Amino acid sequence: MKSKFKAVFICIVVFAVSACTTPNQHESNDMKNKIHSLADGSVLKVTLADNDLNLVVANSPIAKAEGLSDKKEIPEDGMIFFFNEPDTLSFWMKDMNFPIDMIWIAGDRVVGIEKNVPAPEPGTKITDLKTYNSNEKADIVVEVEAGATEKLNIVPGSILKIKLK
Repeated sequence: MKSKFKAVFICIVVFAVSACTTPNQHESNDMKNKIHSLADGSVLKVTLADNDLNLVVANSPIAKAEGLSDKKEIPEDGMIFFFNEPDTLSFWMKDMNFPIDMIWIAGDRVVGIEKNVPAPEPGTKITDLKTYNSNEKADIVVEVEAGATEKLNIVPGSILKIKLK
């Protein structure tokens, strides 16, 4: 009798745990699918460290490689780059015309900031460009104007909330 009770109890616990976690996993996957289907150049509303920002999306490999290259100024409040999985990410400042702050994000939490990243000297060869790497694995990068992270009080641990319709 005890073994039947134990087996039923284990089944109930397993069912309860899977019932509790499955919707969150579906929500998380739905959110990821929506984010990764956003068109390059579309504007995404986010809250970062309690600041409402409009960020231009870079999702495709081409848009990620181009980033803010050749722009005369930052569009909207900045640019947001999405990656499929957290990894150590590397960015460069190819053909940039102004300094920026880079914000490394894992999930919804800021894990690092590179402040006041300078534009390279005109004519710098690609092989001589400095790369900027996340110190921790990240799956989102936000680029904003230099000094914005300090002005907006964005620090490691700050939370990113994405507003999708």
